[in-house]
Amino acid sequence: MLADLPPEIIQLIACYLPSASALVNLSRTCHRLHEILAAENWRIFRAFVRTKFPGVVTPEIWREAAQALTSRSRALDKHAVIARFVVPASEAVKVGSHQSLRGDNPTHGYRPALDSYEVWNSSAWNDRKEVLAWGAADEVVLRITEPGAGQKGKWVVFNDLDHISSHDDICGVHLLRPEHHAKEPDKEHIIFARVRGELFHLSIDPDAASHVYKQQFMTTGLGIERTDLSYGTDPILSAHLSTGSILFYSTTSEEEKVQPFARLNTDSSATDGNAVRNKYSKFLSPSLFAVSTGRIHDAIAISTITPERQSLERELSVELVDFERLNLHTPIKSNVNAIAPLDPTGQVFLAAWGDRAVRLHDLRSDKDYEKVYHDTTDQNPIYCVHPFGHDRFIVGAGGDALVKIFDLRMPKQETYSYHDARPSPTPTNYNKPLTTSLSTLSLTNPSLITSPRKDISIFLSAHPPTNRTRPRNQSTRSYRGAIYSMTSPSPSSPTIYTGVADGVVRLDFTSTDDLHGPCKSWYRDPLSIDLNTHSRTKRADRILELSGYERPENTTASITLRTQQTFRSVGEDDVLGEEVTGWDRRWQRLEKPGAWRRED
Repeated sequence: MLADLPPEIIQLIACYLPSASALVNLSRTCHRLHEILAAENWRIFRAFVRTKFPGVVTPEIWREAAQALTSRSRALDKHAVIARFVVPASEAVKVGSHQSLRGDNPTHGYRPALDSYEVWNSSAWNDRKEVLAWGAADEVVLRITEPGAGQKGKWVVFNDLDHISSHDDICGVHLLRPEHHAKEPDKEHIIFARVRGELFHLSIDPDAASHVYKQQFMTTGLGIERTDLSYGTDPILSAHLSTGSILFYSTTSEEEKVQPFARLNTDSSATDGNAVRNKYSKFLSPSLFAVSTGRIHDAIAISTITPERQSLERELSVELVDFERLNLHTPIKSNVNAIAPLDPTGQVFLAAWGDRAVRLHDLRSDKDYEKVYHDTTDQNPIYCVHPFGHDRFIVGAGGDALVKIFDLRMPKQETYSYHDARPSPTPTNYNKPLTTSLSTLSLTNPSLITSPRKDISIFLSAHPPTNRTRPRNQSTRSYRGAIYSMTSPSPSSPTIYTGVADGVVRLDFTSTDDLHGPCKSWYRDPLSIDLNTHSRTKRADRILELSGYERPENTTASITLRTQQTFRSVGEDDVLGEEVTGWDRRWQRLEKPGAWRRED
């Protein structure tokens, strides 16, 4: 019998089980199997996490890590997402003077520069501290949440300028992690840049409502387009100047005024003599650095940047990228607007090219790219790319408030599926009466009896509640702007913070059945979520009802728009619909096809 086998053999067999629920069920068969599988605080889940979710770094809380990652995977497959605006609390601590006078009248909202991180305080998964920071025009907004800090957390808003204009807008924000040598346990350290060319290391004490400038990183007095900070114990800071030149600084220097240790000069003219915009750059690893040059033959230049040496490693040409063009006379757009590494070494990364396609590049390969991800329904450029989990990445479009989810996995690749995860109990006491049986729903539209495709686009069309520039007569119009930036607190987090004009939207990927199930507090508490709030309430952080659509695989297929409903509107027929269609029950069911409605 299985229970009579040696523990090593049982653990080896358990590693091949397809889901976390299978491991739990096996442990319930007898006392000996439970003792073996639960040994060392359920260390058996370590193999499960590393096998089913490769590359996702988590603390060694293996059983709860498996629960959290399984829940996020199911939510992504079901397109289960909750959207809320992140709005500073009215009681936010004011740090600095906050007596500034504006000298101009901006016509566009600010573009939030975002960063976040989270750390665990103990061996309990939900006992963790999360820090979020963003640049709100000329201010730095900081939110700290942890158990016992209240639902809204601790808020800090910093600004010490007397006179401000759009040149004082913050274009880069970077939170120093706890492992950084300058980080003090009771303070938050932030590196931020202003458009006019100032770059500072700031320490904020939320309890004392005080701040200290630790360092100034010396620039040449030119404007700053963007900044980036590498990962590691000795992170390098980059400042991309308006001229196209890039300066590099050590963040572990003890000097108060830090001089750059390297400068990367990029040629700002194309082969035809015209000026090009090469304003995007990104660290792929602690030492690999990628630059969008705006040129044809070396559209992406990848270099090694360390205090000891700087050397060019590889160049990617537009001519070998196989651009999609209407005709041969259409010029090739060589600009790259976003780059995101997929592994710690920086050898594998995603790049958003000028033809609105995202390409997967592997520096270990002789090919210039491995795969193309393209949305044929949207003609907007791509402003940001954000890897999420082990098998997805999220794209922010340059218009129409579109957030796009792409599946990284290759066709026919053996992957983890939420269908193999534990079944969720059916919640009760919904307000809507049962009007549709499962069999009736199945027969109404047989084409619905499939799992959702992994690729979906979602509209973040609600206007931020703190919009500073929107005219009053436009207050009811949908937001049609860009998604400028994204950040997640950790690789295992179910949350993505997205930067829109004049605001930040929080996207939490969690299934409705988890939020209503027997472990609902375990899922709800870290999200600080009140399911009773919805878009018709006056709360600034209310839950929004999103709309979205599955992207068709070809340009001839029709597109069906789906919309979310409030939690209170979900009925038992929606629960049955989720079982049939695979869509989270908050997404409203499609109507029965009529004689005038296409079914494809």
